[in-house]
Amino acid sequence: MEVFQMNLATVIQENRKKKGLTQEQLAEMVGVSAPAVSKWESAGSFPDITLLAPIARALGVTVDTLVGFRPGLSEEEVNALEQECDELFRREGIEAGSARCEALLREYPNCAYLKLRIASVYQRAMLQLADGSEAALEPAYRRFYELFQQVYDSGDPRLHDAAAVILAGKALSDGDTARAEALLAELPQAEYKPDSLYPLLYLKKGETAKAVELLEKQVATLGNELGTALNSLASIASQEGDDARALACCHAGSAISEALGLPGVNAFLQALTLLAKHGPREEAVRAAVRYLDSAAVFGSGFAAHPFLSHLGQRPQPQQADAVRRILLKGFMDEEAFAPLRDDAAVQQALDRLRATLPD
Repeated sequence: MEVFQMNLATVIQENRKKKGLTQEQLAEMVGVSAPAVSKWESAGSFPDITLLAPIARALGVTVDTLVGFRPGLSEEEVNALEQECDELFRREGIEAGSARCEALLREYPNCAYLKLRIASVYQRAMLQLADGSEAALEPAYRRFYELFQQVYDSGDPRLHDAAAVILAGKALSDGDTARAEALLAELPQAEYKPDSLYPLLYLKKGETAKAVELLEKQVATLGNELGTALNSLASIASQEGDDARALACCHAGSAISEALGLPGVNAFLQALTLLAKHGPREEAVRAAVRYLDSAAVFGSGFAAHPFLSHLGQRPQPQQADAVRRILLKGFMDEEAFAPLRDDAAVQQALDRLRATLPD
């Protein structure tokens, strides 16, 4: 109530001055004393509810404006608030960022899109915290999934699929295969995919830039999907004890990533893990260098790429820095990589990776 009263005090004072009214004039217009108006503007007292409409008319605003009520947020407003929260997390830390996020969620409890974007803020905060303690990470992790559950429960058809995918992934990590299967079954199974026709459509219309942008997105998407599939096959082969097949899958995934200029960190890490345990030292060293060098360029974007230069997408600098720190920490903490860390080539690759990180 105190915050609301302060907001109302500010609105009354600012709009009175905009109208060029003195406190005495406003008091006369609404039938109260000048000291009463002074108390409203200093948040010393609250106007009687029956006076809200007369005050609003006198000031030339609506009652909703007077009391600060807003029915909802546009997507542009939500996106601006998302950036504000990201910056607050980065600049002032988890407590300040979380406090602002939760205040927004209380102010707009029915805005599903805000919940979706705030969940993304928490996800990025988890990346920044991932090299810290699990205790610090847990609240953001838990809130991330709570918000996606609320988005899913909202029934907003625009956001349903995104929420269902996240919750299905959570169910799988929890071992709840029945829930994961039920959620995945809700997703549309498109029999016809028009993606290949849109570039042709744009070319026919003379909209070459649109065609190029869409084709580049398709290359990046398909490349990432291929890499993910090969990484999964490598994991299965490794679990089955077939290291040769696992390495073949890793090398194929790495080759695709390198050819397309896509991040290949996961494939390099899998190959490194296998070679560090079972392979010749020389190959393990080469794998370590490739992994560290791929980590060093994470988040650099596609501006100089020969056929992905129009994408322009890359993580925020602080997010990319956080990921690189996690990758470096993972390499330094992994016991299986300890024999490789003294190698001169690996030391040089470590120096290159560290050089990309802010002090």
